[in-house]
Order: sequence, then C-alpha cells, then structure tokens
Amino acid sequence: MTPPLAPNVDLHVADLTRLHSESMSGLAALLLDWRVECERHLRALTSIQRWLERVRCGAAADGERELLIQEMGRLLHEPATDHEEWIRRADAYLNNLTGDPLTRRSPARELIST
Repeated sequence: MTPPLAPNVDLHVADLTRLHSESMSGLAALLLDWRVECERHLRALTSIQRWLERVRCGAAADGERELLIQEMGRLLHEPATDHEEWIRRADAYLNNLTGDPLTRRSPARELIST
C-alpha cells in the first residue's frame, strides 16, 4: 500500500501570498508613520494658534511675548511634509496589492490617470 501523496504546493501562489502579506505590512507601517508625521505638524499648528491668541489678547507678559513669537517663527520655518514622497511610497505597496501579477499593471494608477 502506498502512502498518500502530499498536496502540491503552487509556488507561484505562495510567492504572491507572501508578497501581498509583506505589502500589507509595509503599507500599514508607512501609513502609521505618515499619520505620526501629520499629527506632529498639527500639534505645532495648534501650539502656534494658542500662542498667537495669548500674544493677541495681551495675556502674555513682554518677555513671554517675545519668546512665543520666536517659537512661532521657529515652528513655521520647519520643513513641510513631502506628501508626494509619502504617496509615491504608498503607491509602490498598492501596486503589489492591486496590480496584475503577470504584467505589474496597477489598476489604482490607471484610475488616477483617467
């Protein structure tokens, strides 16, 4: 009596599954990092708004007023987030998730271009 045969593993499907899993994890990490970056900028803008109100309504003393104005200037001169770079990186992961595995076409990219 012969033992039962082990099921055939389609290596192409296994590779696609691994690629999709890696792309999902990479996209999730990227979006989390992007969110943290955006929240940092939002906190800076909120602080500027709060400080500006203190200066505008005269609640800040003269020394504090100058420090708040300097700090607002420093925050305003921080480099802005490069959203195009974040989008480019996210699109690379999306291509792996939605693209045709044989031609590497991206339906998401095609929708954007139309």
